Amino acid sequence: MSKVVDGIIKDWGDRVGYGKVKRGKKQRNIRGGKLDFGKAPPMVKRSEPRTRLKLTMQKAPEVMVKISGGGKSMRHIKAHMDYISRNGTVEIEDENGNLHLGKEDVRDVRDSWAHGKARIPAEEGTRREAFNIVLSMPPGTSRQAVKDAARAFAAERFGNHQYVFAAHDDEKHPHVHLAVKAVDKNGVRLNPRKADLQQWREHFAETLREQGVAANATPRRARGQVRKAEKQELIQMQRRGVEPAVKAAQKAAVVAEVRGEKPVLNPAQQRIEAARKETVQAYGQVAKALAAGDAEDRALAVEVVQFVQAMPPLKTAHQLAVEAVRARIAGKGGQERGTEGRERSGEDQDQGRKR
Repeated sequence: MSKVVDGIIKDWGDRVGYGKVKRGKKQRNIRGGKLDFGKAPPMVKRSEPRTRLKLTMQKAPEVMVKISGGGKSMRHIKAHMDYISRNGTVEIEDENGNLHLGKEDVRDVRDSWAHGKARIPAEEGTRREAFNIVLSMPPGTSRQAVKDAARAFAAERFGNHQYVFAAHDDEKHPHVHLAVKAVDKNGVRLNPRKADLQQWREHFAETLREQGVAANATPRRARGQVRKAEKQELIQMQRRGVEPAVKAAQKAAVVAEVRGEKPVLNPAQQRIEAARKETVQAYGQVAKALAAGDAEDRALAVEVVQFVQAMPPLKTAHQLAVEAVRARIAGKGGQERGTEGRERSGEDQDQGRKR
């Protein structure tokens, strides 16, 4: 029975996009160069299905792995290395485990990238020559564990590339900046796609769990989430007091709809609803299978049901903003009516006293 349940849980993971692995050449996403199959990037590590399901039910902290940019020339790469090393004041570590501190050390690393087997142009080129990757966890996570997990992740995932990474402690959430040279030692060019980012998230979560940190890497749909996280560049602009044009347009659309103009329709709504339906069905099958198991499985089945019931509604950021504005307007109207009522009541009392 346990094997049957595990199979159903594995099917749940595949259906909600957790653990999907592309195989063959597409999994490696390469262009150019000669691939050395003995040094190919590893398949993502895989936790057993129950572990992933339990972490999801427990709402374990989600890892974040994103590509924040990448240079097309040494000028861009220099700027990024200066940034992650804080102009040589923060220690950076390379793929060989060597530590570099100070402007001269950082310059030596840059020179080794520029004049290596795959040379990088000094000025703007046509292709990305490096990938800047950010690995982070929510506040409260051990900073040392995040750094150690990032070291293991980089070695296993990009072991045939030149790379450097640095841990930053100047923000609440512990994070590591990883810069990877695009072309590896065999001339293979890194070409990550959306599926690779999910694999990287799962891989980083695995390395964190090896450090004793409860970490998960579920796709949004597995958590019932609809809205994407706001882009960091927009957040940074708003912190500087600059309103991005896209935010201004979004506010204007909200105001227009509240005033009774044509509502903004989400072109992906049908697709989102279909994905939610499939996700709920997958959880339903898991809960049904677990309900027929032992006491531990039955308890997990209850968690699954409660998890699905608590999923957020399928509403876009625009819809939620419109509802919030309408609620504020209704609230102000109610307060005004209540004030008027209290004023009338006071007038009546005064008249009564006069009588």
